[in-house]
Amino acid sequence: MINLSLWVLLLPLLGFIILGLLGRIMPRGGILTVAWGACGLAFLLSVTNFFSMLGTSPAARVNDLAIYNWVVSGSLQVQFGLLLDPLSATMLLVVTGVGLLIHIYSAGYMEDDPGFWRFFAYLNFFIFAMVLLVTADNFLFLLVGWAMVGLASFLLIGFWYERRAPVAAARKAFVINVIGDFGLMLAIFLIFQNYGSLAYQDVFSKASVAASGTLIAICLLLFVACAAKSAQLPLYMWLPDAMEGPTPVSALIHAATMVTAGVYLVARAHPLFDLSPVSLNVVAWIGGITALFAATIALAQLDIKRVLAYSTISQLGYMFMSEGVHNYTGGIFHLTTHAYFKALLFLGAGAVIHALAGEQDMRRMGGLRSRLPITFWTFLVAALAISGIPPFAGFWSKDDILGSLLAQASSTGDVSYYVLWAIGLLTAGLTAFYMFRLFFGIFNGTYRGEAAVAHEDDGLEVEEEEASGHHGGKVGYYDIQEVPAVMSTPLIILGILSVIGGFVGSFALIGLPHWQPLANFLAPAVGEVHEASLALEWTSTGISIVLAVLGILFAWMRYGKGFAYKESKNPFYQLVLNKYYVDEILTVVLIKPVLAFGRAATRFLEGDALDGGSRGIAWVLRGTSTGLRKLQTGYMRNYALAILFGVVLIVVYYAVRG
Repeated sequence: MINLSLWVLLLPLLGFIILGLLGRIMPRGGILTVAWGACGLAFLLSVTNFFSMLGTSPAARVNDLAIYNWVVSGSLQVQFGLLLDPLSATMLLVVTGVGLLIHIYSAGYMEDDPGFWRFFAYLNFFIFAMVLLVTADNFLFLLVGWAMVGLASFLLIGFWYERRAPVAAARKAFVINVIGDFGLMLAIFLIFQNYGSLAYQDVFSKASVAASGTLIAICLLLFVACAAKSAQLPLYMWLPDAMEGPTPVSALIHAATMVTAGVYLVARAHPLFDLSPVSLNVVAWIGGITALFAATIALAQLDIKRVLAYSTISQLGYMFMSEGVHNYTGGIFHLTTHAYFKALLFLGAGAVIHALAGEQDMRRMGGLRSRLPITFWTFLVAALAISGIPPFAGFWSKDDILGSLLAQASSTGDVSYYVLWAIGLLTAGLTAFYMFRLFFGIFNGTYRGEAAVAHEDDGLEVEEEEASGHHGGKVGYYDIQEVPAVMSTPLIILGILSVIGGFVGSFALIGLPHWQPLANFLAPAVGEVHEASLALEWTSTGISIVLAVLGILFAWMRYGKGFAYKESKNPFYQLVLNKYYVDEILTVVLIKPVLAFGRAATRFLEGDALDGGSRGIAWVLRGTSTGLRKLQTGYMRNYALAILFGVVLIVVYYAVRG
């Protein structure tokens, strides 16, 4: 088995360096040649890795390529090595494959942007960082890749740095991800203290050595990092705001790759989590609550990218629920299918936004089916896939997760797992409803942007538009055109994958329990799959399909003829429309007190203590020198008198002492 991971890592890095140094003076064709070439070759090498692994027996599908020793200090020895196993091979295909399609799409979406070269440099850097994260063979270089992915996210979210909102969103993402980085650092300290090594193979082979309390602390600290990177409660707030970046960034970072890093880390560290049931319960419950919480918020959002953002948070919750019941293959399976249909949804939304000159508000869309036929059909495929409708990709992976939850509940008799299963089913129904609310709102009914066109020169409307955070232009219905081939081709490819991508998953529900290619492939890296009985599979599958169909029907009844928006005073609607007022609560409870403390500390420490203290010392020294200066008169008689006075004092002193 060959391991070409070093070249998969170096090619995007080389592309980043070339574009970073020379991109400003390169023609657009040259920029695309470098960017596409770096990511495309990385994908081809990843495919070669994958097929090389298929030709090897399952027990031998591990290749740890040691590049050089990074640190040798006492008992601490860390090498820079790249691990190729079924888990990393799967992740490399997702990162480089979906990344390549998004690189291609971006050529059309960012065509007129003055920062064209800079955008592709950042994309290549992101691919490099993500490849390092998933191929590192130890926790130290995992941390390096983890941090660089955060940096790439910061650069891409804040790409339009002339605008206030993207810069604020980039800062928010960076700060929240740093919280996760800190948790990962503490976990690494504990790992080295208890296992004497940071290499995966050494740590996992001695996983049971650590005391149970220490193991719980390590796993929970790792999960803090996962929750921050994968936008789970309570560290999810950065992801919806990150939609301020270009839409291809949303597709790449916040749907297909970066946010799934937390799911990858739990699967990679599963030997530790398997020994800590408490930690796995936390993972499952945080995932379940987040899935339902985010799905309810998505029900009322009006910005099409924010609907998809909350959908991403919800789907990541599904992945963590699966891993929380030891079904790591199910989590990675859903990660894979989610990369297809969610990237497609974001790119489809980008096609709509591109056609409408930047408009993102559903209230100004509608009736676009005939104007955007390719986008319509591919978006429909993605919506069916995420809703869990057979035979689309999302159905197989979501069914696998729900079946494993019901199997865990049945085998343990623990009511909490039945509750999690019910949460998963409810979330499935809500997902179908809000996705088809979005679909019908964009493509059905009549076009609602004409009013905006009619008032094109209305200054008040422009002010309101800027205040609302939308940057949309105003496009007449017959001016709307389908996106060019460079953008529509990735949509079609992702649409095909969203249809057939689930057939590598689980066929246990139709009586073929052993036909699970992906699960069998991943088993050496993440453990065997505990299959549910056929009756449980059918029960879970039947209920989930019924709920998904009901969600679509309700959306059709409410929005099938178009999105006729009316502001509702319903308290629950207002609650989810305003995202449970989480941002407002955090502003009052956390941000304003911290800012007030910071300002007070600034006034006291810098103003009163440091500046005031230094001014006080200067005043004392100035006053002392002014007084002493008066003694320097220049007259001999004054100095003689002072000497006489001193002599008298000395005589009196000794006379008193006897």
